[in-house]
Amino acid sequence: MSAIYDELLSALSPQARDLAPDLSGLTANQPGYLDKISPTRTLSISLTDHGCEQNCAHCNGHYLKGMQMLSKLQTDALNEYDAVLISGGSSRNGSVPVAAHIDTILALPENLQLNLHPGYQPVEPLLPLKKRKPVVSFDLPGSDAVIRNIFKLPYRTEDYRKLFISYAKHFDTIAHICIGINGGKNSDEESTLDFLAEQSVKQAVFIIFRPTPGTELASAQPPELKRVCEVFRYARNRMKSQLLLGCMRPAATYRRDVDILAWLYGIRKIVQPHHELISILERHNIAINEYKNCCALNF
Repeated sequence: MSAIYDELLSALSPQARDLAPDLSGLTANQPGYLDKISPTRTLSISLTDHGCEQNCAHCNGHYLKGMQMLSKLQTDALNEYDAVLISGGSSRNGSVPVAAHIDTILALPENLQLNLHPGYQPVEPLLPLKKRKPVVSFDLPGSDAVIRNIFKLPYRTEDYRKLFISYAKHFDTIAHICIGINGGKNSDEESTLDFLAEQSVKQAVFIIFRPTPGTELASAQPPELKRVCEVFRYARNRMKSQLLLGCMRPAATYRRDVDILAWLYGIRKIVQPHHELISILERHNIAINEYKNCCALNF
């Protein structure tokens, strides 16, 4: 692995090279492969079209604009997909109105896998969906300050964790952890990882805060790569579950560096990995497996 390690290091920005684990850390991690996730076969559907009442500080409904609006969904269009992500804007209490659309969701073609993003709400109203065996993507904040200042909600971290446990009793529930969600600052991600380590989860998905136009945090900076690597290192040492790098993360040089560093820290499933990481792995005959559905569905 020495040759590939050296080439990956040389591809990093000079300031990022010192953040990589040493070679012994790489060889101690998982075997050399990459699961390249390109979710072209998953259709993202917003149950609220482009509307969101919650308007979190990091999103403000921006990402709903890239989703298929439920009100304009054509059934024939579903033939092009293997799965659907059911999400949408949240109410002022943090819930996505999944329960109000259960009949519509159950009427979707049975061959489609379902990935639910319910936000903050009790699991009981969603239990009729168990017959479709959906995966639930569940955001887990690390601190009360994040919930209050970013999500604009009155809950506590303990409330989210109890709700996660409740969902996990009924559905395959995948935690999503946004590194630096508090405007790029330390967001107590280790607290979330400690909780997940106690739950023996199958996998967890990392995403990384990126400043988004039209939001309160548009002028903030992404988390420093040093901080991201601290979280990667802590997760690798604390958890035995599979770790993924999800779709939301900054672009350009930052993305190249974080993708390479993620692989060096043993993260083997990456959504849309940077082409430079792929090229280096291919030159060294590292197996690259391709998946066409969103990351929570590939485990």
